[in-house]
Amino acid sequence: MKVYALIGPTGTGKSYRAPHLAREHAIDCIIDDGLLISRGRIVAGRSSKAELSKIKAAKVAMFYSPAHREEVKKALQELKPEKILILGISLPMVEKICERLEIPRPEEVFEIFEYASPQEIEAALEARENEGKHTIPVPLIEIKRNLWSNFVDVIPVRVWRWFYSSQEKTVVRPPFSYLGKLVISENALRSLIFIFLTHLPWIERVDAIAIHRMNGGVEVEIDCVFREGFSVARFGRFIQGYLCERVEYVTGVEVKLVHVTVNGIVGFKNREEVSLSS
Repeated sequence: MKVYALIGPTGTGKSYRAPHLAREHAIDCIIDDGLLISRGRIVAGRSSKAELSKIKAAKVAMFYSPAHREEVKKALQELKPEKILILGISLPMVEKICERLEIPRPEEVFEIFEYASPQEIEAALEARENEGKHTIPVPLIEIKRNLWSNFVDVIPVRVWRWFYSSQEKTVVRPPFSYLGKLVISENALRSLIFIFLTHLPWIERVDAIAIHRMNGGVEVEIDCVFREGFSVARFGRFIQGYLCERVEYVTGVEVKLVHVTVNGIVGFKNREEVSLSS
């Protein structure tokens, strides 16, 4: 199986152009926002666009649910596609999807900026931001059969441009398009991290949690006290990965860096730091 990736920021037209790219390279299947699509038909999975919030939509697109993963993995085993195209906002996201579906990593990576002009991307972003329009690269009948019997503002589109394939696409406005932006305060995020940490058996006490906003995410600094019998280096590193995964899973906020300062160990007076990128 040869895996291709089409990457680009959210709302830049990846789903819009995926069928044309698949036809151009004789690609059998497309994985887009939680769906496995073959020859314009939804074969397995569920669309993130059916979710009621952006956080839940992100989880579906990343195949967080074991049941969702297994359904798509089984369909892939039955189809045995020679080529597959996976859409994602970045190469790490596509690689994570490949890992969860147990398929090879991408051999070729296409960027949306290679296939769309700045003007087209700007128009796509405006339609996403202002009108909540999303594209699913399947006919309208597939949407009704597999996803929703009653959906808001579903628009079938047969031909977008003369140079694109004639495969049907459907424009939808998902429920979460109407819910506005989700804003999480630093205090709420700090409280959530505190709860995560106090459930770890090697944490005796959390002294301080600092959160700094970064481009596209946050940086977290933690001061804590360990319990005796736990390796500072080993479990400090665990905290880094644990917080990145849990915070992103629950809130959708990307944790880019985690710095862990161990002020001491119960029964000792030492101080040790673990500070790594995550």
